[in-house]
Amino acid sequence: MDKDAKPLSRKEFLKTAAAGILGICFSSISVKDSNSAGQKKNEERPGLAELGRTGIKVTPLGFGASRTMEQSLVMAALEAGLNFLDTGRSYFRGQNEMMIGRATAGLRKEVVIQSKLDLGLTSQQLNSPAEIKRAVAEMEASLQVSLRALQTDYLDIMLIHGAVSPEVIFQEEVRRFFEDAKRKGTIKAHGFSCHTNQVELLRAANKKLFYDVVMLPYNHQGAYVHANTGRPGKWDQVALEEEMDKARQNGLGLIAMKTCSGGQLAAGPGAEPTFEEALRWILRRSKVHTMAVAMANYNQLKEDLQALR
Repeated sequence: MDKDAKPLSRKEFLKTAAAGILGICFSSISVKDSNSAGQKKNEERPGLAELGRTGIKVTPLGFGASRTMEQSLVMAALEAGLNFLDTGRSYFRGQNEMMIGRATAGLRKEVVIQSKLDLGLTSQQLNSPAEIKRAVAEMEASLQVSLRALQTDYLDIMLIHGAVSPEVIFQEEVRRFFEDAKRKGTIKAHGFSCHTNQVELLRAANKKLFYDVVMLPYNHQGAYVHANTGRPGKWDQVALEEEMDKARQNGLGLIAMKTCSGGQLAAGPGAEPTFEEALRWILRRSKVHTMAVAMANYNQLKEDLQALR
């Protein structure tokens, strides 16, 4: 995004940006009259991709809410046609989920909400039944808090936030927690996100075939620098894409994150590098079903939507 670009207001965004983008890939969601009899249900909208074996249909571009508390920005993204919203229990100390809950009030069947919870369990604690019991109880409590914050009785997708070790996320009681939540109907699909060790974690997911969804860093650089913390990350792109191909064959839903943290990309020689083109690179590779792209303002939303042209 041009650093000197004038900040867009919601009104300007809807007038200058969304007008040329709406309907390109999918129909918009009306946030003005959520009870309209003529409003299309999520599963009837065109341009959606099935998220692996989950049966959940998502737009190829998703709204990552981790950097904003602006409800109107989320609503503008919905009006522009996006249906996938990514949040987490830890974002803004729980306030982010509450904001998403307000933004999607009356639109629950139109949107796909993904949240995340922390798994407070380490490899060293796996031999302690007491620690395992504590961690699972905390997961259950976190899930219930998320449901209340989001003003819903179910989550489309719930992920373990920042998985590191396969042996931890596949621990028997952790798996039973997700099985019970799915049986009760409080979550539809379950999975994990990871910032590091993604090749090993995805390989384990392909072998076990327990989790439905994996959210992982993926961009044209094969590396990222976290925008807030400055923390670097790097991976073997060839090895990761091999596991991603296997995952899609196995019916796992794949979601890319850190999509713009690898920097801008030029469309060709002499072209100006943009984040828009960086997102297009991911779309062209067809390795993931959707992307959770963090957006903090209308300028970023506008540029990210241009990738769908």
